[in-house]
Amino acid sequence: MIVRVCDLGGTHCRIGHYVDGRLDAASVARFRNADYPSFAALMTHYHAGAGVAPADRLVIALAAPVTGDVVALTNLDWIIDRQEISRAVGVPEVFLINDFEALGHALSAPQALQSLSLQEGTQPASGTRLILGAGTGFNCAARLSDGSVAICEAGHSTFVTETDLDRALQARISQRHGRCSNDRVLSGSGLAEIYLTLCDLEGQTPRYATSQQVVPAALAQDDDLAVQACREFARMLGRAAGDLALVFLATGGVFVTGGMAHALQALMVGPDSSFLQAFRAKGRMTGTMETFPVHLVLDDNAALLGCHEFQTALSRPA
Repeated sequence: MIVRVCDLGGTHCRIGHYVDGRLDAASVARFRNADYPSFAALMTHYHAGAGVAPADRLVIALAAPVTGDVVALTNLDWIIDRQEISRAVGVPEVFLINDFEALGHALSAPQALQSLSLQEGTQPASGTRLILGAGTGFNCAARLSDGSVAICEAGHSTFVTETDLDRALQARISQRHGRCSNDRVLSGSGLAEIYLTLCDLEGQTPRYATSQQVVPAALAQDDDLAVQACREFARMLGRAAGDLALVFLATGGVFVTGGMAHALQALMVGPDSSFLQAFRAKGRMTGTMETFPVHLVLDDNAALLGCHEFQTALSRPA
């Protein structure tokens, strides 16, 4: 059986297929969404490629809430129509799921994911597992101990403020968008806003306008405010991760993913990183926070694995 799997984010799309339960590494391809007028056009291009075998099923993980057969992406002006895609690529069974629902299903076998331990923890691995991601936007999902996956739209919850920078950032984003959510902050565009806010507070003219410019400058230690912006981003991400770990009581582990988390890996590791310090800083619950295992997921195909695990669960007897 050939199962086509697709991870469609706000910026990029990754497609591949599983053959008899194994990912065909040669089938995996990554595309820039901006290079195509629609998702149907992108999928048609992939299916027209040399050596692409017909599929029996197609599972698409979408960066959007999925409530029916037609879905509008959150951070991209695309409409995904399940029946249109089925006709365009000739796959009889097409399933649409939330991208973090897919990541939640991938946690059924976390040992299969390439990851880096940020905190060993002491909790047993059998409890609820939480995965959260900072990329084009922010969200999370939890795999409960009974194997079910709880999905949400945590990115659109209100950004919490504690410091003067937090409050200045909230005011800056709220003035433009009406409110300040975690999705606005814990994302690529959010890092740029943090940097620009720091420039305003320090009375300095910005040298950079995007996260693609800020991150390399920070990692190369070329700009003090770029370094500070990236450390503050890691702090804000750690604080949100700790809050969500408490909400879901993620004793089975906290897994962090997403393009921004990957890009800032050098600032995420180590017991003194701003990420871990903020993750643990929960007052009377600080001791509990130190017991949660925390991992940085480096596996680019995690959502593809989750798509496969989702469809595998469909095939199991009730």
